Amino acid sequence: MEKAVFQKIHELQKNGWWFGNARNQLVGSLMSKYIPDYRNKKVLDVGCSEGAFLDYLSDKKVDVKAIDIDNNAIEFCKERGYGHQVKYGSLLDIPYEKESFDIVFLLDIVEHVKDDHKAISEVSRVLGTDGSAIIIVPAYQWLWSKNDEAYHHQRRYSVNLIKELVKSQDLRITFISFFNTLLFPVFVIFTMLSKFSGRKSGSTVLKPVPRLFNYLLTLIMQFEKWLIIKAGMKMPFGSSVILVVAK
Repeated sequence: MEKAVFQKIHELQKNGWWFGNARNQLVGSLMSKYIPDYRNKKVLDVGCSEGAFLDYLSDKKVDVKAIDIDNNAIEFCKERGYGHQVKYGSLLDIPYEKESFDIVFLLDIVEHVKDDHKAISEVSRVLGTDGSAIIIVPAYQWLWSKNDEAYHHQRRYSVNLIKELVKSQDLRITFISFFNTLLFPVFVIFTMLSKFSGRKSGSTVLKPVPRLFNYLLTLIMQFEKWLIIKAGMKMPFGSSVILVVAK
């Protein structure tokens, strides 16, 4: 994609209810809970795109490396000050030596590759002893939509499928839950209407949300994060699955 597109993605992800608030804050809370000494760890973000999550980790004083397969994404990140941290690399062939990292992030990345077993084996390879990975994947194949096509997804996951995938590479699951549960009925309704209405409208990728609506969605997702992190709830359904795994 062109660098101008990554600029737009960055603006949406930085301030949006989903990436900038719901997803990144939940990931950060899980990192604090399950990997409390994360600031002293070697960290890799796989598929960093335009670097919004790099910004989040940098704000937390995390020393992170990152890879992506889009040269324009890499150039955009370098222009924003990540020149020594970001380089070209694929999830299927991570350009680092065995046991190079203590933490690996795979945030909405695994579903992009055809050979997801190879992908997770690469993560296991670069993780050191007692290393951890935080993984997010989209849930339920029956929710496949134009957004999945726009993002070039290969599949969506059931809980059993993602469990089998990580366990096949001898990774131990320390936490797993659905999320985006409170908004899930709305998500399903809009997805089904899009699939069966016969309309030929495109995906909602890169379409901004009105400010007030963005604020309300953020509040809802903050409450859901509280349910997961503070109340210790494992959400029974949702549009995504998030898990923490250990080597």
